[in-house]
Amino acid sequence: MPRRFSSIVSTRHRPPSSRVWRRFPVADVQQPPADFLAQVDAATIVPGQIALWYIGGAGFIVRTPSTTLYIDPFCGPSIDENWVRGLAPPFDPARIRVCDGILSTHEHLDHCDPVALVPMLTSTRATLFGPATSIEMAAGFGWPANRLHALTWGDSTTVGDIKITTIKSVDPMAKGCNGYVMESQGIIFVNMGDSLWYDDIGKQMAPWKIDAICLSVALNPPGETLYMSEIDAVRIARDVGAKVLIPHHWDLWQRVALDPRRIATVAPWYAPDTIVRPTRFCQRISLIRAGEAIAIGL
Repeated sequence: MPRRFSSIVSTRHRPPSSRVWRRFPVADVQQPPADFLAQVDAATIVPGQIALWYIGGAGFIVRTPSTTLYIDPFCGPSIDENWVRGLAPPFDPARIRVCDGILSTHEHLDHCDPVALVPMLTSTRATLFGPATSIEMAAGFGWPANRLHALTWGDSTTVGDIKITTIKSVDPMAKGCNGYVMESQGIIFVNMGDSLWYDDIGKQMAPWKIDAICLSVALNPPGETLYMSEIDAVRIARDVGAKVLIPHHWDLWQRVALDPRRIATVAPWYAPDTIVRPTRFCQRISLIRAGEAIAIGL
């Protein structure tokens, strides 16, 4: 979510040079398995199940028995001394072989990344879906119009056996942003990108019974609100009636990394019926339909 380029972010959003940013010791950057993409492609996905692999930020690889979807793939480097990756790029995008569609939640470059998308133009035949701002960015990366599909709030599309509906997402520092409700295998899950909490989010999702929701949670620098707090996230889980809350983005940037145990600690006060399952880099989360309930597996 950091604002990387002046062409996208006005200088008024950047911290003043007089501000002393808190320095963190450089942690060991988490590395992906060398054969990560091969593991994903070879994984068994049975009917009634959706598998999610967390690839950093708001990014996931989503697989059903017949479809593979990439959300917000980010393979770019650290930005500067204030925005140092805590997670290494998850894969070489030129080595992707199975991808039926790509979703971008908004135009910031850790969600619409040329380092990922330029190679994916030739390594896959996928269509890229996103708000008009992401589509404009991707066109600038060389993506042709016949492989770009702009989505506005309320639009629906289908990629393989995954139905995708675009919903309101609120990131005040993005020019355009989408959340996505995805339905497949009798399971309904949501990725809200970098959205903050907003008042009518429960109303927005009232048409669906949400099984799982993926939300950005991290620490906020002094005087700025870039991410949701742990309390904001569990309030959303409560408001939309989500059975499972999957916090993401909490570990991408070292200086705003948040201990996910904080989310599980506050959840019983706000959303006692919601299971909190934080992401782990390049690890699988399986959502499994179990009658009216949803089970979580590896």
